[in-house]
Order: sequence, then C-alpha cells, then structure tokens
Amino acid sequence: MRNSMARGASWLAVAVAAGGLAQVPARAQDAAAVDGAEEIVVTARKTTERLQDVPIAVTALSASALDARGIGSVTDLQQVAPNLQFTPGTGGNGGAIAPFIRGVGENDFIITADPAVGTYFDGVYVARTFGASPELLDVERVEVLRGPQGSLFGKNTVGGAINVVTRMPGDTAEFEGDVRYGSYNDFRVRARAALPLGGGFSLGLSGLGEWGDGWQRVPSGKDLGNRNVVNGRAVLRYQGGAFEAIAQVDGLRRRQNSAAHSMLDFTPTFFSTLQSLFIAPCCTVPDRIDRTDTTPSLNRDHADAANASLTLSYDLGGAKLKSITAYRWVHAQFGRDGDASAEVNYAGDFHNERARQFSQELQFTTSIFDRGSLLLGAYYYRERTKDLTRLVVADGLYDASGFAEFSTDVLELPPEFLDFNIDFDNRQTTTNFALFGNATVPLAERLTLELGGRYTHEKKAFYQAANRVYSNTPLLFGTPSYELEQSWDAFTPRVSLSYKLRDDVLAYASWSQGFRSGGFNGRPTSLEEIGSYDPEHLDAFEVGVKSQFGRILTLNLAVFRNQYRDQQLLISTVSENTGLIVVRTENAGKSRIQGIELEGTVRVSPRFRIDGSLGLLDAKYQKYVSVIAGVPTDVSGRKLKQAPEVTGSLGMSYTLPLGERMDATFRADATYRSANFIDVENTPELRAPDHAILNLSTTLRLPVDGLSLRLAVDNVTNRRIIVAGYDARTSFGFLEGYFNEPRRYWATLSFRR
Repeated sequence: MRNSMARGASWLAVAVAAGGLAQVPARAQDAAAVDGAEEIVVTARKTTERLQDVPIAVTALSASALDARGIGSVTDLQQVAPNLQFTPGTGGNGGAIAPFIRGVGENDFIITADPAVGTYFDGVYVARTFGASPELLDVERVEVLRGPQGSLFGKNTVGGAINVVTRMPGDTAEFEGDVRYGSYNDFRVRARAALPLGGGFSLGLSGLGEWGDGWQRVPSGKDLGNRNVVNGRAVLRYQGGAFEAIAQVDGLRRRQNSAAHSMLDFTPTFFSTLQSLFIAPCCTVPDRIDRTDTTPSLNRDHADAANASLTLSYDLGGAKLKSITAYRWVHAQFGRDGDASAEVNYAGDFHNERARQFSQELQFTTSIFDRGSLLLGAYYYRERTKDLTRLVVADGLYDASGFAEFSTDVLELPPEFLDFNIDFDNRQTTTNFALFGNATVPLAERLTLELGGRYTHEKKAFYQAANRVYSNTPLLFGTPSYELEQSWDAFTPRVSLSYKLRDDVLAYASWSQGFRSGGFNGRPTSLEEIGSYDPEHLDAFEVGVKSQFGRILTLNLAVFRNQYRDQQLLISTVSENTGLIVVRTENAGKSRIQGIELEGTVRVSPRFRIDGSLGLLDAKYQKYVSVIAGVPTDVSGRKLKQAPEVTGSLGMSYTLPLGERMDATFRADATYRSANFIDVENTPELRAPDHAILNLSTTLRLPVDGLSLRLAVDNVTNRRIIVAGYDARTSFGFLEGYFNEPRRYWATLSFRR
C-alpha cells in the first residue's frame, strides 16, 4: 500500500499541475479557442444542470470528447474515469458489460446474479448485459455516477450507474458518419441521419457495423476475439407545445467467435487422470497468450437483441410528468474451451441464454421553495430469464471402453457418479416495485439541503433441473429439479448538504445507503449447496469540492468512505461430497472501501490542453469467514478484487494550424493502474501488475467542410495485462486468464454536416 500511495502521490502532483480530467468536447475546441470555455450539461439528477453544480461525483463525456480519445465502447470509459474498472465477459461472451466502481461490482453473467453497477440507455435499466451493445452508437454523452443510486434512478444500484444518453432528432437536418480500418483487418462503419418531418415530428436513424479478425490464433479453426456485430436504431420524436413523445427501437446481431481466453497453467487431477487413461492425454499449456486451440462446437459468441421504449413527457406549467415504458429481449449463445485443444474435449461450457424484461417508470417533478425542486417516482420491473448451460468434463469418459468396470471394481463408485457432463436448466422470474423521491431545499442563498429516499420490494422465483448427460441421471441424486422463492424489502435514504463558497466553487457532503437484493446459488453440485444468499447493504459517506477558476481551470475533488455489510462475493471451491468445483455467491460480514478522486481540466493556451484524473482506493475486509475444505476460515486478510489502490489518467492535446481551413490535433493519453487481484481468492497468478497503457492519435481537419481523418495507435507499448481469470486447478486442473487487447493501429475518416 505504501508504494502504491507513493505512486499515487506522484500522479496526484501531475494531476494537480494538469488540472485533472479534460471533459472537453472535440467539436467545441474551435469555439473554445475563441471564447475560452464550454459547459458540460448532465441529467444525473433527472434535470438539466451544469456538471459543476451537481453535488455528486460524476464524470461526463460528450460524443466529441469520446471521439477525440477514440472511445468507441462503454468499457473504454475506464481510460478516463477514476476508480472505474471493467472486466471482460467470461464464459466466452465478448459483449458483456461488467463495471466496478470504487471496488463495487459484479462480473458473473449467471441469471441469478444482478449487476452492482447499473447500466442505463436513455433511462432504461439493462439487467442482462451479455446481450447489450457495448459499442457506443449515436451518443450525446455518457455519465458515470459513483456511489449508490436509488433516489433518482428507476432500478436501484448499490455501486453506481453508467448513464448513456443518445442523441435525439430535432428541427434541423443532420448527417454524419465515419469509416474506420485497423489492425487485424478490423473494419467499422457508423452512420446517423436526423430529419425534421414537419408538424412537430422528427426522425432519427443510425447504424453500426463492425467486422474483424481475431487476435488469438487458433490453428485448427476460427481465431478467437474477432468482431462481427451489426447494430441499428430508429427514433421517432414528436414535440407539440407542452407535450413530447419519443419512441425508440434498436436491435443487435452479433456473430463472433468466442472471447479470447488462455490456459495459463495445468496441474494433473483425478479428472484429468481419467481423461488421459481412457480417452486421450490432457493437457498442454500454450506457450503464448495469443495462441490457443478450441473445439469448434464451443467456439461461438452469438447474440440477438431487440429493444423498444416510449418516453412521454408533459409540461404542466411549473411541474412535469414523465413516463418511460420499455421492453428488452435478448437471446445469446456463447461458449469457451478450457483445455486449449481441438483434439480432446476435457473441459468447457456452452451457454444458451434468453431474457425478457419489461419496465415502467413514472416521474413527477416540480419546483418548490422558489429555487428548490421535488422529484417523485414509481418503478415497476419484471424479468423472465432462462439459462441452458452444458458443462463439459472429460466428454466421452462414461462410454469409454473399460471405464465402467474400472469405476465399479477399482474406484468402487457407480459409473454414473463420474459422469460430469451436465445439462443445467435454470429459470428465474424477478419482480421489482419501488417508490422513490428526491427533494432539494434551499436553506439560505448559498446553502442547499437535499433529501432522498427509496423503498424497494423485490421478489425472485428460481427453478433448476440438472441432469448428467450420458448416464441420464440427476446431478443431485434423488432431486431431478427444485424450486425456490424469496422476497426482500429495503428503505435506502440519502442526505446531502451543499454550499456555494463562491459562484464557481461548490462544496458538498452526503450520506446515502445502497441495497442489492439477495439471490440463489445457481450452480449447486450437492444438496447442501441449494439455497440463497443475503442482500448486501452499503453506507456511503462523501465530501467534495467542485471548482472552476475562470475559463482556465476546472478542478473537482471527492473523498469517500463506503461501509459494506454482507457484501456478495463470487467464490470458487471444491465440494467434499462430489469432488466438483463449486462456484457460489456468499456474503462477507463487513468490508470497508475508502478513497480520494480528483478530476478537472486546464487550458494552458487556446490550442494546448492537459488533462488527467486520479483515484486512490483503500479497500479491505473487516470481517469475512468463508468455508474452505469444509472448515470455516477467517479470510479477512484478502484484498478486494478489481480494486487497484491507484488509478490515473493523463492526456495532452495540441492543435496546430495548417492553413485557413485545415489543422492537426495531436493527442496522447496514458492510463495507469496499480497491482490488483482479479479474483476473490487472491490467487497469485491472477494478480494484475502495475501497468500503464499509452494511446497516441493525430486528427486532421481537412479542407472539405465536416471531413476529418484520425490516425491512432492504442496500447503503443503492446503491454499485455491479465484482466479476468478463473482458478480450477484443485478440481479440473487448469488456470485460465483473459487479457487486454494487443497493440492496434487505426485510421478513421469522418464526415459531419
């Protein structure tokens, strides 16, 4: 911790000198060169406000700021926001969104687990991100809100929210698009058109297609980590006096190979010995992370999704009524081969996931006490999910010649007991109802009190049937299927006090509570593992200052402390009864997360900007007892996963005039993360080291109006870092890791009119 804090102090010095995080829209840079500054507007509190007037820790980036940095995916936001980290989709799924904010997050895609950080598209909560589109399309801005979000958002989230706001058509015709080509034959095309139709109606159409080769080579078949996705969106908007209606539909089609994953180590076990004796030798660790092999039947990452929403707003004169009705549907199929071989099928899994969600949110906002405001909301959410998973373990062992006799005579076990090829049929229905409200009350000319609260009721019904494939017997002998049902309630308040020290300096302090409902163990391998885990609760304390010094410097500081009770943790162990690996969620008694965040922007000259961010995090378990090998064990000394002590970003941009109608903007962006563990067990091999990633780009504004060319290289030094992993050496013998992408070169031609 001392070394990391020392490194953090160095980054802090740089960030203070630089002024923090640049949140400057690239399209506004020319204007900024004239008038010196621009304002960022957010809707984090369900009303349009200047970012600097919001007493919440928020990072906001406009579409142009995203383009300037080459951020084309939600997951790339970790390059700029402090204490934000994404983990890649596991299980072979390359499209999942799994954010961690301030060490709070959830990376399990199973239907019994809920996100700890909510992802919203135009106010609609996305529950199952394995079918969401991480590729940013037609975006106006993205807001990253840190800390519990319950008194303002439809679906309660304990760790924070990522709010993606898309662009709406209006009374002006707009056309824009870009074409990008890069390493591994990656080709992407995006286009958007906004057309006024008359009579208050306007239409927006946008689309994205991306295709590319995989970076992880598979000699026997299709390379992993490729891209093949098409995404489209249509918006019909009506504006007539006090009434506004927005109807949106969007769809996604993904046909990729599995997400790249690597077997890092292998230790022979009981299962692998049986594999080698009766089927074929297993297993060989590849000598490079960009080389592997896979069984074709497991090499798939497909998804289809369709979403629709209707947002109705009516201005009552001094008050506003808003309704958001939404439906989301997704069907995803993805798999992974854990043995890195096309010749044997020793370990792997394949998932067939379906999810349907319906949500209805009502908001009533009005002004109170002259400068104050009141928001009242009601939320209804219902989700039906289905997960058909096949677990592959020594496929073919059960029918192998001589195995039945060996199992019966030598091991003295029924052969069906060693059939670990299992079909899981998991189904869950979730019903959520909530009432929430938030009020800002002016106590004095510069002093404002904010009070909020939320009541949540959530009910879950879970069904599971698990069957051994070849012996056609239940996984849990005597229990072919079972059903569980449970509900949870919680009231989570929020209190904030803010004071304007001067017109451009805001100080605030807040306390809020977060809640995430309990759930069910979706992977039991013995009868005693059937059951539920408890809800988690979080108390969040935060003080901060948001300051702006003329048109030169913006500097925002937040200091926070989160006190966790019953934190939900995904752990891996081995069942003493079956010998199978057990992956379950359990509750840690108490944990504490505290830290500091610094953001801002400085304009050194009309053409030169320096930007940066800093996050310092101190996270530890205060009371955590886990059952290991059947024995309750105090593991409070473990580090929280995905919680680096230092995160930082530093960037510089300079615009060089090349003529009356042409200029070049040079940009360098560096992102730093200190060492951190990526699993709850703190496996030494699953520890990401200290590292920095450097990106460079040059954007040429060409003489043709609206035309520009961007040349870029990401991960200049080709630094490869483990970002997710799974240790199954005590059961199946393998250690698996997921890595960041290699160095990539890009050329992007853009047109905007």
